[in-house]
Amino acid sequence: MKYLFIITGIAYGHFTREESIINKLRKLDRKAEIVIACYGTSYNYFSKKYRILKLKPLHFPDTSTRTRLFRTLAENYKILGYTIDNYNLINEFNREFKPDFIMSDWEPFAIFIKNCYLTWNYKPKYSKPYNLSLLFQKILIESLYFTARLLGKKIILPSLKKEKNVKNFIYAGLIIRKTPDEVKELKEYKDTVLVMLGGSKFGLGLAEKIKNISKDFNEKFVIFGCKCKTKNCIGYSEFRENYLEYLKSCKVVITLGGYSGISEAVFFRKPVLAFPIKNLLEQYAVVEEFKDYIDIGDINLSEEELKIKIKEFLNNADKSRKKLNTLKLRNGADEIAELIYKKAKS
Repeated sequence: MKYLFIITGIAYGHFTREESIINKLRKLDRKAEIVIACYGTSYNYFSKKYRILKLKPLHFPDTSTRTRLFRTLAENYKILGYTIDNYNLINEFNREFKPDFIMSDWEPFAIFIKNCYLTWNYKPKYSKPYNLSLLFQKILIESLYFTARLLGKKIILPSLKKEKNVKNFIYAGLIIRKTPDEVKELKEYKDTVLVMLGGSKFGLGLAEKIKNISKDFNEKFVIFGCKCKTKNCIGYSEFRENYLEYLKSCKVVITLGGYSGISEAVFFRKPVLAFPIKNLLEQYAVVEEFKDYIDIGDINLSEEELKIKIKEFLNNADKSRKKLNTLKLRNGADEIAELIYKKAKS
């Protein structure tokens, strides 16, 4: 059968989440014909693996530890035109390709694509805006949810807790590429402190601080998203296919507030210290959902404050691990792949 996946976003989380579903789907449908519509990071990752439909991109100009909503909107003055172009491109392609199933990951224009299912992770009940910019984001995002409901679109939501499907919401377990039993351990990276920045540039300031203070710890730091090499710290700027092997080997994880990064760490029962990007409502909602099982820090801490926070986190790691071990988790990638396969056949 034929499948179209629309996968965008500027970081790793979107494409790793969807690839985990695609890999499960290919086991169910050995003759699956898959096309991926994408741009940016997703395009760079998938272009050598699948047939690609290249979309016009949304840009995030910031490289600091916070988003500036109105600056982002200003620098995307062509967004309406690009959205219309992408919508028309997809519809034109669908008339020729005739997919049996269409899935989109967090791409707003996909709401208007006929028979398209949506994979999102934002949950309104965890959203608690405390300033005007966050309130504006909440109104904007939840207007998309309202529109999706009016159009009868199904929204698939990975969730830490087991939830009942309500209206057009379909809940699944956390979306994981592989379970711990399917991943080998890297002996040379055992008991490291793993720092995952998710592929965007928003965490570079945090990475620089961690690199600078790493000498004050009797720990080995492994950073993904920033290239560096010191006595206690090694960093990789490029995405690594075997990231989960590093995850299985480490003792704790420091990350931003991305859903996929936190989901994988929690599923592997690794204590997490999350630093959500300033002024990004989606990441605030993510850490709110996971707050009973992770530690949360301020991404703008000074180096001295960050050192204290990380030491406190490491000291409490065993307690966090015990709490994580009480969780009963299921892999949402299996559930979603089965749903897609059944719908495509029907």
